[in-house]
Amino acid sequence: MTSRHVRAGSIFKDVSKRANFRLLSTSTSEQEDEAKEIKESSIKTLYKANPSKANFPRGLLAFSTVHSSYWAWYVLDFMPTIQKTLEDPTTVDNTIGYFGLGLSVFMSLGSMMYPKSLVNEIAIDETKRVLQVKTFTLPLVTPSPPIEYEIGNLVIDSPNDVTKILTQYNGLMSGFSGHMALHAEGKKTNLLINFKEDSHEEILDNELLLKTLTPGQSKDVKIVEKSNVKSEPKSLKKKRKIRR
Repeated sequence: MTSRHVRAGSIFKDVSKRANFRLLSTSTSEQEDEAKEIKESSIKTLYKANPSKANFPRGLLAFSTVHSSYWAWYVLDFMPTIQKTLEDPTTVDNTIGYFGLGLSVFMSLGSMMYPKSLVNEIAIDETKRVLQVKTFTLPLVTPSPPIEYEIGNLVIDSPNDVTKILTQYNGLMSGFSGHMALHAEGKKTNLLINFKEDSHEEILDNELLLKTLTPGQSKDVKIVEKSNVKSEPKSLKKKRKIRR
């Protein structure tokens, strides 16, 4: 066997290894894409708030920050400066300053709690049978990562709200006006859904959303099972196009 044959054989082996590596990497990436497709398809969004609903809590947080800063300056800097210029500092009453500062701190706490309680999105994971809930994060008031609750652990807090939806609004949650409180298992404060006139566009599956949030109805929640005939993966579609 000549040196030319040896070189040709080594080149062939090298090319074969590279080809096998490309095939393996392509197969792995295709499997990851298919797994991602299956995971995404198992999650169904039931409610998604209009992006404009982040404007109010964002403005409230900004206002309360400025408000608290002003009263902190008033109590810690302005009033002591005025008192130094007076012969009798006790003639200046600090009550207004401390009252304003206490009120501003209370407002700041509320403005920070509100976005973290306001629901941005509710989705149901058909595989794990859990609800995924997104609220808002601070300080920019942007959607938070989802928190999972087992079906039945996130329900409408007031039975009167459920009665009102069923009797006055014919089972349509979009008919509700204002903030609806949701009791979340393991959470000290309630979550809030803010319903307005455009809420019918935010509710993507009224029947399933109402049933999952109604106390005592979690056992009756039936998720439509997918057909045994699986849809054709993208990888097979790509291969078929190449063959053609």
